[in-house]
Amino acid sequence: MKKLSWIVLSLALATIGCGGKPGSSPTSTQAATSAPSTTATPASATPASANSALPTPPAGAKVFSQIEQMSGWGSCGTASCAGGSGASTFWMAQNQTTPALSGSSMEVYNSGVGGNALWWMHLGADDSVSNFLWDFYVQLDSASTSAAQALEYDAYQFVGGYNYMIGSQCNYSAGVWDVWDELHGKWVHTTVPCQPLTPNVWHHIQWYVQRVPNTTTYHYVTLVVDGTPYSVNQTFSALKNGWADNLGVQYQLDVNGAGGEYHEWIDQSTFTVW
Repeated sequence: MKKLSWIVLSLALATIGCGGKPGSSPTSTQAATSAPSTTATPASATPASANSALPTPPAGAKVFSQIEQMSGWGSCGTASCAGGSGASTFWMAQNQTTPALSGSSMEVYNSGVGGNALWWMHLGADDSVSNFLWDFYVQLDSASTSAAQALEYDAYQFVGGYNYMIGSQCNYSAGVWDVWDELHGKWVHTTVPCQPLTPNVWHHIQWYVQRVPNTTTYHYVTLVVDGTPYSVNQTFSALKNGWADNLGVQYQLDVNGAGGEYHEWIDQSTFTVW
C-alpha cells in the first residue's frame, strides 16, 4: 500500500458478533502497497484510556457519510498503482444487502498471486481542515484468513503539493498493525497485534488523525482494536509531489504469495473533518 503523511491517527476496531509505496498519479491515489514492512525499530504502542481515545468533533465539523454508497469510486490492480508483485483480478459491487448493517454495503474482491487491488474516493479539497475522524465497518469472508497478505485502510489529504496519507494496514504476515512513512515510502511495524480478523462478522474501525499546522508532518496518535486502545505516537513527514489539493479515503486488499481470492464488505463509512 502507499500512503501520504499526517498527524494524529486513532483507529478503533470493535468486533460485532463476531502493504507498499505511494501512488504516482493524482487520479489513482496509489495506496501504500503491502510491500515488506521495514525491520527498523517498531513504533511503540502502549495501552491508553478507551474513554479518551477519540475526540468529539465540533458542531461545525464537515461530515461525509455513507461513503460506500457514493458514486465515483476509482480503482486499480497493477503493481505501478497498488503495489504488490503480481496482477490482480478485482471488482467492487455496491448496494449489497447481505451482509449489511445499513441495508446497503459495498463489496470488494481481489484474487491473484501477490497482487494488490485498491479502491479510492476523492471527496474534494478543503485545506482549512486538519483533524480527520474516519469511522467504518468491515467484514471478511472465510478465505481471507489464508489468502490475505494485508488489509489496508487509508485516508488522505493533499495540500499545497504535499501528500499527507494516513496509511495503516493489518499485516497478516507480520501479525501487527503497520503505519506508513510517506517521505521514505515504507511501512513501519507498530507493536499493536493484528491477527487475521475473524471472518463472517462485522469489525468496527475508527481512525483519528490531525495534520500538524505550520509543518509538513503528520502524527499517529491512537489505535484502538476491539475496544483496547493503544498510544502509537509516531510522526512522519509528507512528500511533495505536486498533486492537486483533495481529501479522500481508500481501501486495499492484498493477496499473499501463495495466491488465492477473498472478499471484504464495507458499510457505514463516515469521514468527519474540521
